[in-house]
Amino acid sequence: MNSMRKINNVFLDWSGTVVDDLPPVLDATNQVMAHYNKTPLTREEFCRDFCLPFKDYYDRILPGVPMTELDTLYTSFFDDSNKEVTELPGARRFLDYCVKTGRRIFLLSAIKDQHFESQAAALGLRMYFEHAYTEVLNKSESIHAIIEELGIEASETLFAGDMQHDVETAKSADLLAVATLTGYNSLEQLSAVSPDLLVDDLSFLVDQI
Repeated sequence: MNSMRKINNVFLDWSGTVVDDLPPVLDATNQVMAHYNKTPLTREEFCRDFCLPFKDYYDRILPGVPMTELDTLYTSFFDDSNKEVTELPGARRFLDYCVKTGRRIFLLSAIKDQHFESQAAALGLRMYFEHAYTEVLNKSESIHAIIEELGIEASETLFAGDMQHDVETAKSADLLAVATLTGYNSLEQLSAVSPDLLVDDLSFLVDQI
């Protein structure tokens, strides 16, 4: 990391970065697949092929099915899933560090607002986020307006996420691009988009920014 770059603002992805929601996500996705008489996906297959924006992924695995229809089905199946969402190792330590050192923390995620609010409340994580930008389907198209809305400096801001789209989003806005190995994309996938920093989990950023 460039030690000359002062970070005052932190954007975090949610799924795979702060929490592990892969079990209910995979469960809901496979129920959608079953609805259309498609073969269920293994965890490895899902993580290998899943990408953001969502539309790009579903256009590939279920071509021709309207996103509105898929969204309704997926939300219903996700809400009914008995799979647990858990806090990822290192996440709370980093969040506490940001609070202690006066960094502003924001969420930038494609997660549905009601899912974020319920998960964050259940895990005792909601109070860390000054503002939650949820249901952002294409982060790279939204980040510039969000930065302007907040009145913050891109040069003083990082975005940490677990997917290629997160790294690409950070780079598109000249934010410090941090990739975490706690989520959906593999080391190989994340290395391919050349993040500024690649960490095992968020706690590796403590004392580094």
